[in-house]
Amino acid sequence: MVAAAILSAWAVTALIRRQSMRKLSRALAEAPADSRDEEGFPLLETLAGDVLRRLRHERERRDRVEERLREIERVLRATPIAVIALDHLQRIVGSNPAAERLLNFDERTARGRLLQEVVRQPALNRAVARALAADGRLHDELHLEFDSPLELQISCEPLQAESQPAGLVLSLVDVTRMRRLESMRSEFAANVSHELRTPITNIKGYVETLLQVDLDDSERRRKFLEIIHRNTVRLSGIVEDILTLAFLEEPESRQTLEFAQVPVREIVNEVVDALGTAATARSIRISVSVPDSAVVDANRSLLEQALANLVSNAIRYSGEGTAVRIECVETGEQVRISVHDQGPGIPSKHLPRIFERFYRVDKARARAQGGTGLGLAIVKHIATTHGGGVEVASQVGSGSCFSLLLPRPSAGAAAGRIAG
Repeated sequence: MVAAAILSAWAVTALIRRQSMRKLSRALAEAPADSRDEEGFPLLETLAGDVLRRLRHERERRDRVEERLREIERVLRATPIAVIALDHLQRIVGSNPAAERLLNFDERTARGRLLQEVVRQPALNRAVARALAADGRLHDELHLEFDSPLELQISCEPLQAESQPAGLVLSLVDVTRMRRLESMRSEFAANVSHELRTPITNIKGYVETLLQVDLDDSERRRKFLEIIHRNTVRLSGIVEDILTLAFLEEPESRQTLEFAQVPVREIVNEVVDALGTAATARSIRISVSVPDSAVVDANRSLLEQALANLVSNAIRYSGEGTAVRIECVETGEQVRISVHDQGPGIPSKHLPRIFERFYRVDKARARAQGGTGLGLAIVKHIATTHGGGVEVASQVGSGSCFSLLLPRPSAGAAAGRIAG
Protein backbone atom coordinates (compact mmCIF):
# COMPACT_ATOMS: atom_id res chain seq x y z
CA MET A 1 0.00 0.00 0.00
CA VAL A 2 2.82 2.36 0.93
CA ALA A 3 4.78 1.29 -2.14
CA ALA A 4 1.77 2.00 -4.34
CA ALA A 5 1.38 5.44 -2.80
CA ILE A 6 5.08 6.18 -3.35
CA LEU A 7 4.90 4.95 -6.94
CA SER A 8 1.83 7.05 -7.59
CA ALA A 9 3.46 10.13 -6.09
CA TRP A 10 6.58 9.56 -8.22
CA ALA A 11 4.49 9.21 -11.38
CA VAL A 12 2.59 12.44 -10.61
CA THR A 13 5.89 14.20 -9.88
CA ALA A 14 7.43 12.96 -13.13
CA LEU A 15 4.34 14.09 -15.07
CA ILE A 16 4.41 17.53 -13.47
CA ARG A 17 8.16 17.78 -14.16
CA ARG A 18 7.69 16.88 -17.84
CA GLN A 19 4.87 19.41 -18.17
CA SER A 20 7.03 22.05 -16.48
CA MET A 21 9.95 21.32 -18.81
CA ARG A 22 7.70 21.63 -21.86
CA LYS A 23 6.29 24.89 -20.51
CA LEU A 24 9.78 26.18 -19.73
CA SER A 25 10.98 25.29 -23.25
CA ARG A 26 8.04 27.13 -24.80
CA ALA A 27 8.67 30.09 -22.51
CA LEU A 28 12.32 30.25 -23.49
CA ALA A 29 11.56 29.97 -27.19
CA GLU A 30 8.33 31.95 -27.56
CA ALA A 31 7.70 34.17 -24.53
CA PRO A 32 7.64 37.90 -25.38
CA ALA A 33 10.45 40.02 -24.01
CA ASP A 34 8.16 41.88 -21.63
CA SER A 35 6.73 38.71 -20.09
CA ARG A 36 7.13 38.47 -16.34
CA ASP A 37 5.68 34.96 -15.75
CA GLU A 38 8.31 33.54 -13.49
CA GLU A 39 6.03 31.13 -11.64
CA GLY A 40 4.35 27.93 -12.75
CA PHE A 41 7.36 25.65 -12.91
CA PRO A 42 6.85 23.34 -9.94
CA LEU A 43 9.36 20.74 -8.98
CA LEU A 44 12.13 22.48 -10.99
CA GLU A 45 15.12 23.95 -9.35
CA THR A 46 15.23 27.67 -8.56
CA LEU A 47 18.03 27.87 -11.14
CA ALA A 48 15.48 27.40 -13.92
CA GLY A 49 13.66 30.58 -12.93
CA ASP A 50 16.95 32.45 -12.73
CA VAL A 51 17.96 31.20 -16.18
CA LEU A 52 14.60 32.26 -17.60
CA ARG A 53 14.89 35.73 -16.11
CA ARG A 54 18.44 36.14 -17.42
CA LEU A 55 17.44 34.98 -20.89
CA ARG A 56 14.51 37.37 -20.94
CA HIS A 57 16.74 40.25 -19.89
CA GLU A 58 19.26 39.26 -22.56
CA ARG A 59 16.47 39.18 -25.16
CA GLU A 60 15.30 42.62 -24.10
CA ARG A 61 18.85 43.95 -24.36
CA ARG A 62 19.29 42.34 -27.78
CA ASP A 63 15.99 43.83 -28.99
CA ARG A 64 17.06 47.27 -27.79
CA VAL A 65 20.41 46.92 -29.57
CA GLU A 66 18.70 45.77 -32.77
CA GLU A 67 16.26 48.67 -32.66
CA ARG A 68 19.15 51.07 -32.08
CA LEU A 69 21.00 49.59 -35.05
CA ARG A 70 17.89 49.97 -37.21
CA GLU A 71 17.63 53.63 -36.14
CA ILE A 72 21.29 54.21 -37.02
CA GLU A 73 20.79 52.53 -40.41
CA ARG A 74 17.74 54.70 -41.13
CA VAL A 75 19.71 57.83 -40.24
CA LEU A 76 22.67 56.79 -42.42
CA ARG A 77 20.41 56.01 -45.35
CA ALA A 78 18.68 59.37 -45.03
CA THR A 79 21.75 61.57 -44.51
CA PRO A 80 22.97 63.55 -47.54
CA ILE A 81 26.58 62.97 -46.44
CA ALA A 82 28.27 60.06 -48.22
CA VAL A 83 29.48 57.42 -45.75
CA ILE A 84 31.63 54.38 -46.61
CA ALA A 85 32.98 51.79 -44.17
CA LEU A 86 36.20 49.97 -45.09
CA ASP A 87 38.07 47.16 -43.40
CA HIS A 88 41.82 47.24 -42.80
CA LEU A 89 42.45 45.91 -46.33
CA GLN A 90 40.39 48.75 -47.85
CA ARG A 91 37.52 46.42 -48.75
CA ILE A 92 34.06 47.97 -48.67
CA VAL A 93 32.11 46.81 -45.62
CA GLY A 94 29.08 49.03 -46.22
CA SER A 95 27.89 52.37 -47.58
CA ASN A 96 24.81 54.56 -47.69
CA PRO A 97 22.77 55.68 -50.74
CA ALA A 98 24.42 59.12 -50.71
CA ALA A 99 27.82 57.49 -51.29
CA GLU A 100 26.43 55.36 -54.10
CA ARG A 101 24.98 58.43 -55.84
CA LEU A 102 28.07 60.57 -55.31
CA LEU A 103 30.66 58.01 -56.46
CA ASN A 104 28.39 56.13 -58.87
CA PHE A 105 28.49 52.52 -57.62
CA ASP A 106 26.07 49.88 -56.34
CA GLU A 107 26.60 48.90 -52.71
CA ARG A 108 25.22 45.39 -53.24
CA THR A 109 27.88 44.51 -55.82
CA ALA A 110 30.59 46.62 -54.18
CA ARG A 111 30.44 45.00 -50.72
CA GLY A 112 33.58 42.96 -50.06
CA ARG A 113 35.51 44.43 -53.00
CA LEU A 114 38.49 46.77 -52.79
CA LEU A 115 37.67 50.47 -52.90
CA GLN A 116 40.24 50.88 -55.70
CA GLU A 117 38.26 48.42 -57.85
CA VAL A 118 34.90 50.08 -57.24
CA VAL A 119 35.92 53.76 -57.37
CA ARG A 120 38.83 54.36 -59.71
CA GLN A 121 39.88 57.74 -58.35
CA PRO A 122 43.61 57.95 -57.46
CA ALA A 123 43.10 61.02 -55.27
CA LEU A 124 40.54 59.20 -53.10
CA ASN A 125 42.66 56.07 -52.86
CA ARG A 126 45.74 58.08 -51.85
CA ALA A 127 43.72 59.81 -49.13
CA VAL A 128 42.55 56.45 -47.75
CA ALA A 129 46.11 55.12 -47.73
CA ARG A 130 47.30 58.22 -45.85
CA ALA A 131 44.51 57.81 -43.30
CA LEU A 132 45.35 54.14 -42.64
CA ALA A 133 48.97 55.16 -42.14
CA ALA A 134 47.99 57.91 -39.69
CA ASP A 135 45.93 56.00 -37.10
CA GLY A 136 42.83 56.20 -39.28
CA ARG A 137 42.30 59.95 -38.98
CA LEU A 138 42.34 62.41 -41.87
CA HIS A 139 40.63 65.67 -42.83
CA ASP A 140 41.30 66.97 -46.31
CA GLU A 141 39.77 68.23 -49.56
CA LEU A 142 39.84 66.24 -52.80
CA HIS A 143 39.32 66.93 -56.49
CA LEU A 144 37.82 63.92 -58.29
CA GLU A 145 37.78 63.68 -62.08
CA PHE A 146 34.33 62.41 -63.10
CA ASP A 147 32.41 63.56 -66.19
CA SER A 148 31.46 66.49 -63.98
CA PRO A 149 34.46 67.13 -61.67
CA LEU A 150 33.77 66.99 -57.94
CA GLU A 151 35.27 68.91 -55.04
CA LEU A 152 34.89 66.88 -51.84
CA GLN A 153 35.69 67.34 -48.19
CA ILE A 154 36.83 63.99 -46.75
CA SER A 155 36.94 62.95 -43.10
CA CYS A 156 38.30 59.59 -41.96
CA GLU A 157 37.86 57.97 -38.55
CA PRO A 158 39.03 54.53 -37.33
CA LEU A 159 36.54 51.65 -37.53
CA GLN A 160 37.23 49.20 -34.70
CA ALA A 161 36.59 45.51 -35.36
CA GLU A 162 36.90 42.55 -32.97
CA SER A 163 40.11 40.52 -33.38
CA GLN A 164 41.03 42.48 -36.55
CA PRO A 165 43.04 45.63 -37.30
CA ALA A 166 40.98 48.79 -37.43
CA GLY A 167 39.36 49.85 -40.68
CA LEU A 168 38.05 53.26 -41.72
CA VAL A 169 34.81 55.20 -41.88
CA LEU A 170 34.88 57.76 -44.70
CA SER A 171 32.61 60.80 -44.71
CA LEU A 172 32.45 62.69 -48.01
CA VAL A 173 30.76 66.08 -48.40
CA ASP A 174 30.19 67.47 -51.89
CA VAL A 175 31.36 71.11 -51.87
CA THR A 176 31.56 71.47 -55.67
CA ARG A 177 28.77 74.03 -55.89
CA MET A 178 30.15 75.97 -52.92
CA ARG A 179 33.64 76.15 -54.46
CA ARG A 180 32.18 77.13 -57.82
CA LEU A 181 30.18 79.92 -56.20
CA GLU A 182 33.24 81.10 -54.32
CA SER A 183 35.21 81.17 -57.56
CA MET A 184 32.41 83.04 -59.33
CA ARG A 185 32.15 85.50 -56.46
CA SER A 186 35.89 86.13 -56.51
CA GLU A 187 35.91 86.49 -60.29
CA PHE A 188 32.87 88.77 -60.13
CA ALA A 189 34.54 91.00 -57.54
CA ALA A 190 37.69 91.22 -59.66
CA ASN A 191 35.67 92.04 -62.79
CA VAL A 192 33.58 94.66 -61.00
CA SER A 193 36.73 96.32 -59.68
CA HIS A 194 38.23 96.35 -63.17
CA GLU A 195 35.08 97.61 -64.87
CA LEU A 196 34.52 100.39 -62.33
CA ARG A 197 38.13 101.45 -62.23
CA THR A 198 38.23 102.55 -65.90
CA PRO A 199 35.36 105.09 -65.86
CA ILE A 200 36.26 106.32 -62.38
CA THR A 201 39.88 106.90 -63.44
CA ASN A 202 38.73 108.75 -66.57
CA ILE A 203 36.29 110.92 -64.64
CA LYS A 204 38.86 111.72 -61.99
CA GLY A 205 41.56 112.53 -64.52
CA TYR A 206 39.49 114.89 -66.64
CA VAL A 207 37.94 116.63 -63.63
CA GLU A 208 41.41 117.24 -62.17
CA THR A 209 42.53 118.63 -65.52
CA LEU A 210 39.58 121.02 -65.62
CA LEU A 211 40.32 122.14 -62.05
CA GLN A 212 44.04 122.64 -62.51
CA VAL A 213 44.22 124.10 -65.99
CA ASP A 214 42.48 127.27 -67.07
CA LEU A 215 41.00 126.25 -70.40
CA ASP A 216 40.05 129.21 -72.55
CA ASP A 217 39.32 126.86 -75.43
CA SER A 218 35.58 126.22 -75.07
CA GLU A 219 35.70 123.44 -77.64
CA ARG A 220 38.35 121.54 -75.69
CA ARG A 221 36.51 122.11 -72.43
CA ARG A 222 33.32 120.77 -74.00
CA LYS A 223 35.20 117.70 -75.22
CA PHE A 224 36.46 117.01 -71.70
CA LEU A 225 32.97 117.38 -70.27
CA GLU A 226 31.56 115.00 -72.90
CA ILE A 227 34.16 112.40 -71.92
CA ILE A 228 33.25 112.85 -68.25
CA HIS A 229 29.56 112.53 -69.09
CA ARG A 230 30.12 109.41 -71.18
CA ASN A 231 32.08 107.72 -68.40
CA THR A 232 29.48 108.79 -65.83
CA VAL A 233 26.74 107.16 -67.92
CA ARG A 234 28.83 104.01 -68.23
CA LEU A 235 29.50 103.94 -64.48
CA SER A 236 25.80 104.41 -63.77
CA GLY A 237 24.91 101.60 -66.19
CA ILE A 238 27.31 99.17 -64.50
CA VAL A 239 25.93 99.97 -61.05
CA GLU A 240 22.32 99.61 -62.25
CA ASP A 241 23.07 96.27 -63.89
CA ILE A 242 24.85 94.99 -60.77
CA LEU A 243 21.86 95.95 -58.63
CA THR A 244 19.50 94.25 -61.08
CA LEU A 245 21.55 91.04 -61.00
CA ALA A 246 21.72 91.13 -57.19
CA PHE A 247 17.94 91.39 -57.04
CA LEU A 248 17.34 88.60 -59.56
CA GLU A 249 19.73 86.26 -57.74
CA GLU A 250 17.84 86.57 -54.47
CA PRO A 251 15.78 83.38 -53.88
CA GLU A 252 12.83 85.48 -52.72
CA SER A 253 12.84 87.76 -55.79
CA ARG A 254 10.10 85.83 -57.57
CA GLN A 255 7.75 86.21 -54.57
CA THR A 256 8.11 90.00 -54.69
CA LEU A 257 7.40 90.31 -58.42
CA GLU A 258 3.96 90.77 -59.95
CA PHE A 259 3.14 88.45 -62.85
CA ALA A 260 0.33 88.78 -65.36
CA GLN A 261 -0.62 87.45 -68.77
CA VAL A 262 1.21 89.65 -71.25
CA PRO A 263 0.75 89.57 -75.06
CA VAL A 264 4.20 89.17 -76.59
CA ARG A 265 3.35 91.55 -79.43
CA GLU A 266 2.82 94.42 -76.96
CA ILE A 267 6.26 93.89 -75.41
CA VAL A 268 7.94 93.67 -78.82
CA ASN A 269 6.24 96.85 -80.06
CA GLU A 270 7.32 98.77 -76.96
CA VAL A 271 10.95 97.63 -77.36
CA VAL A 272 10.98 98.48 -81.08
CA ASP A 273 9.56 101.95 -80.37
CA ALA A 274 12.14 102.56 -77.64
CA LEU A 275 15.11 101.47 -79.79
CA GLY A 276 13.84 102.74 -83.14
CA THR A 277 16.02 105.87 -83.00
CA ALA A 278 19.18 103.83 -82.37
CA ALA A 279 18.34 101.52 -85.28
CA THR A 280 17.57 104.42 -87.62
CA ALA A 281 20.87 106.10 -86.74
CA ARG A 282 22.67 103.05 -88.13
CA SER A 283 20.23 102.48 -91.01
CA ILE A 284 19.19 99.13 -89.51
CA ARG A 285 15.75 97.76 -90.35
CA ILE A 286 13.81 95.94 -87.63
CA SER A 287 11.24 93.39 -88.80
CA VAL A 288 8.72 91.75 -86.49
CA SER A 289 6.88 88.44 -86.80
CA VAL A 290 4.78 87.76 -83.70
CA PRO A 291 1.40 85.96 -83.66
CA ASP A 292 -1.42 87.71 -81.81
CA SER A 293 -2.09 84.51 -79.85
CA ALA A 294 1.36 84.49 -78.20
CA VAL A 295 0.90 85.19 -74.48
CA VAL A 296 3.27 84.64 -71.57
CA ASP A 297 2.76 84.82 -67.80
CA ALA A 298 5.45 87.38 -66.96
CA ASN A 299 6.57 90.46 -65.14
CA ARG A 300 6.10 93.04 -67.85
CA SER A 301 8.99 95.30 -66.84
CA LEU A 302 11.55 92.50 -66.60
CA LEU A 303 10.46 90.86 -69.85
CA GLU A 304 10.73 94.21 -71.63
CA GLN A 305 14.22 94.71 -70.17
CA ALA A 306 15.39 91.25 -71.32
CA LEU A 307 14.11 91.72 -74.87
CA ALA A 308 15.51 95.27 -75.01
CA ASN A 309 18.95 93.95 -74.04
CA LEU A 310 18.87 91.42 -76.89
CA VAL A 311 17.60 93.90 -79.49
CA SER A 312 20.06 96.58 -78.33
CA ASN A 313 22.94 94.12 -78.71
CA ALA A 314 21.70 93.15 -82.17
CA ILE A 315 21.64 96.80 -83.25
CA ARG A 316 25.01 97.52 -81.67
CA TYR A 317 26.86 94.62 -83.30
CA SER A 318 25.13 94.51 -86.71
CA GLY A 319 26.67 96.35 -89.61
CA GLU A 320 25.10 99.54 -90.90
CA GLY A 321 22.36 99.02 -93.44
CA THR A 322 21.60 95.45 -92.26
CA ALA A 323 18.46 94.07 -90.63
CA VAL A 324 17.40 92.78 -87.20
CA ARG A 325 14.53 90.27 -87.10
CA ILE A 326 12.34 89.60 -84.07
CA GLU A 327 10.11 86.55 -84.25
CA CYS A 328 7.98 84.57 -81.84
CA VAL A 329 7.00 80.91 -82.12
CA GLU A 330 4.70 78.91 -79.84
CA THR A 331 6.06 75.40 -79.29
CA GLY A 332 4.21 73.07 -76.95
CA GLU A 333 4.27 74.57 -73.47
CA GLN A 334 6.79 77.28 -74.36
CA VAL A 335 6.94 80.55 -76.22
CA ARG A 336 10.23 81.23 -78.03
CA ILE A 337 11.11 84.88 -78.66
CA SER A 338 14.15 85.11 -80.95
CA VAL A 339 16.27 88.05 -82.05
CA HIS A 340 18.29 87.52 -85.25
CA ASP A 341 21.08 89.87 -86.28
CA GLN A 342 23.47 90.13 -89.21
CA GLY A 343 26.54 90.82 -87.15
CA PRO A 344 29.98 89.20 -87.33
CA GLY A 345 28.84 86.09 -85.47
CA ILE A 346 30.38 84.44 -82.41
CA PRO A 347 33.08 81.73 -82.53
CA SER A 348 31.78 78.44 -81.15
CA LYS A 349 34.36 78.35 -78.32
CA HIS A 350 32.71 81.41 -76.75
CA LEU A 351 29.09 80.21 -76.90
CA PRO A 352 29.09 78.14 -73.65
CA ARG A 353 30.18 81.21 -71.64
CA ILE A 354 28.37 83.98 -73.50
CA PHE A 355 25.76 84.44 -70.72
CA GLU A 356 28.36 84.77 -67.94
CA ARG A 357 28.74 88.08 -66.16
CA PHE A 358 31.35 90.38 -67.76
CA TYR A 359 32.20 87.79 -70.40
CA ARG A 360 32.99 89.45 -73.72
CA VAL A 361 33.99 87.98 -77.07
CA ASP A 362 35.76 91.19 -78.12
CA LYS A 363 36.51 93.20 -74.97
CA ALA A 364 37.91 96.26 -76.71
CA ARG A 365 34.98 96.55 -79.11
CA ALA A 366 32.39 95.94 -76.38
CA ARG A 367 33.77 98.70 -74.18
CA ALA A 368 34.09 101.08 -77.13
CA GLN A 369 30.40 100.51 -77.91
CA GLY A 370 29.33 101.14 -74.33
CA GLY A 371 28.37 97.67 -73.13
CA THR A 372 28.60 96.84 -69.42
CA GLY A 373 29.24 93.12 -69.94
CA LEU A 374 26.19 92.24 -67.80
CA GLY A 375 23.36 92.48 -70.33
CA LEU A 376 23.24 88.82 -71.36
CA ALA A 377 23.68 87.66 -67.75
CA ILE A 378 20.62 89.75 -66.86
CA VAL A 379 18.69 88.23 -69.77
CA LYS A 380 19.50 84.72 -68.51
CA HIS A 381 18.48 85.53 -64.92
CA ILE A 382 15.21 87.12 -66.06
CA ALA A 383 14.39 84.02 -68.09
CA THR A 384 15.24 81.79 -65.13
CA THR A 385 13.08 83.91 -62.80
CA HIS A 386 10.17 83.28 -65.18
CA GLY A 387 10.80 79.53 -65.17
CA GLY A 388 12.32 79.59 -68.65
CA GLY A 389 15.75 79.69 -70.25
CA VAL A 390 17.94 81.16 -72.97
CA GLU A 391 19.63 79.80 -76.09
CA VAL A 392 22.14 81.12 -78.59
CA ALA A 393 23.05 79.96 -82.09
CA SER A 394 25.75 81.68 -84.08
CA GLN A 395 28.19 81.20 -86.91
CA VAL A 396 31.12 83.43 -87.71
CA GLY A 397 30.22 85.67 -90.64
CA SER A 398 26.53 84.76 -90.58
CA GLY A 399 25.18 86.59 -87.54
CA SER A 400 23.65 85.32 -84.31
CA CYS A 401 20.27 84.32 -82.92
CA PHE A 402 19.50 84.81 -79.23
CA SER A 403 16.28 83.26 -77.90
CA LEU A 404 14.17 83.69 -74.78
CA LEU A 405 12.21 80.56 -73.86
CA LEU A 406 9.28 81.32 -71.57
CA PRO A 407 6.50 79.02 -70.33
CA ARG A 408 3.00 79.56 -71.66
CA PRO A 409 0.29 80.24 -69.06
CA SER A 410 -1.31 77.04 -67.77
CA ALA A 411 -5.04 76.52 -68.20
CA GLY A 412 -5.54 76.92 -64.43
CA ALA A 413 -3.54 80.13 -64.34
CA ALA A 414 -5.42 81.48 -67.33
CA ALA A 415 -8.78 80.71 -65.72
CA GLY A 416 -7.62 82.39 -62.51
CA ARG A 417 -6.57 85.50 -64.38
CA ILE A 418 -9.92 85.69 -66.19
CA ALA A 419 -11.87 85.09 -63.00
CA GLY A 420 -9.85 87.78 -61.22
